Amino acid sequence: MVECQKCLDPTSFGLFLVATVSLPLAILQLAQPAGLDWLPTSNFFILMGLLIIVVSLLAYRSDSNFGFVVFGLVGAAVTMTGLVMGPWENITFALMFVLAIIWSIFAKTPKNLSLILVTTALIFLFVGLSNSAVIGGDYWHWLIGLAALFNFLFNIYLAYALALDGKLPVF
Repeated sequence: MVECQKCLDPTSFGLFLVATVSLPLAILQLAQPAGLDWLPTSNFFILMGLLIIVVSLLAYRSDSNFGFVVFGLVGAAVTMTGLVMGPWENITFALMFVLAIIWSIFAKTPKNLSLILVTTALIFLFVGLSNSAVIGGDYWHWLIGLAALFNFLFNIYLAYALALDGKLPVF
C-alpha cells in the first residue's frame, strides 16, 4: 500500500458537490417560464447535503476551520432543503452566509470564495422571500435561477482551479 505524502484538501470535492446542487436549481428556475415543471427530488438534496457535511468533517480533519464551518452550513442548508424547510429558515441561512462572507473578508480568503458565499446567500434569501407568506411574486424564479447559475459557475471554476493545482489562477 502506498502512503500519501500530502493530505488531500477536500475543498475541491466540496465545491464540485455544491456546483452539482446549483446547476439543476438554476436550470429549473430559468426554464420555468417554458413550462418545465420538474424539480430535483428531496432525496437529491438530502444526499448531496449529507455528502457536503462529510466534506465539512474532512475539512476539520485537514485543520481548515473556515472550510469546516462553511461546508457544515452549506451541508445543513442543502439537507434541510431536501427536508422542506420554510421561508424563515431559508432567510436565517442567508444571514448565516452573510456572516460567513464577513469572516471570509477578514480571513483574506480568495475573492472567488467570497463570491460563492454571496451567491449562496442570495439563493437562500431569494427562496425565503419568494414564499407568498413573506413577499411573494412571480419574478423570484429569475433571481433564484441567476444566483444559482452564478453560484454554479463560481464553484466549478474554483473547484477546477484547486484540483489543477495552480494551472488556473485562484482569484
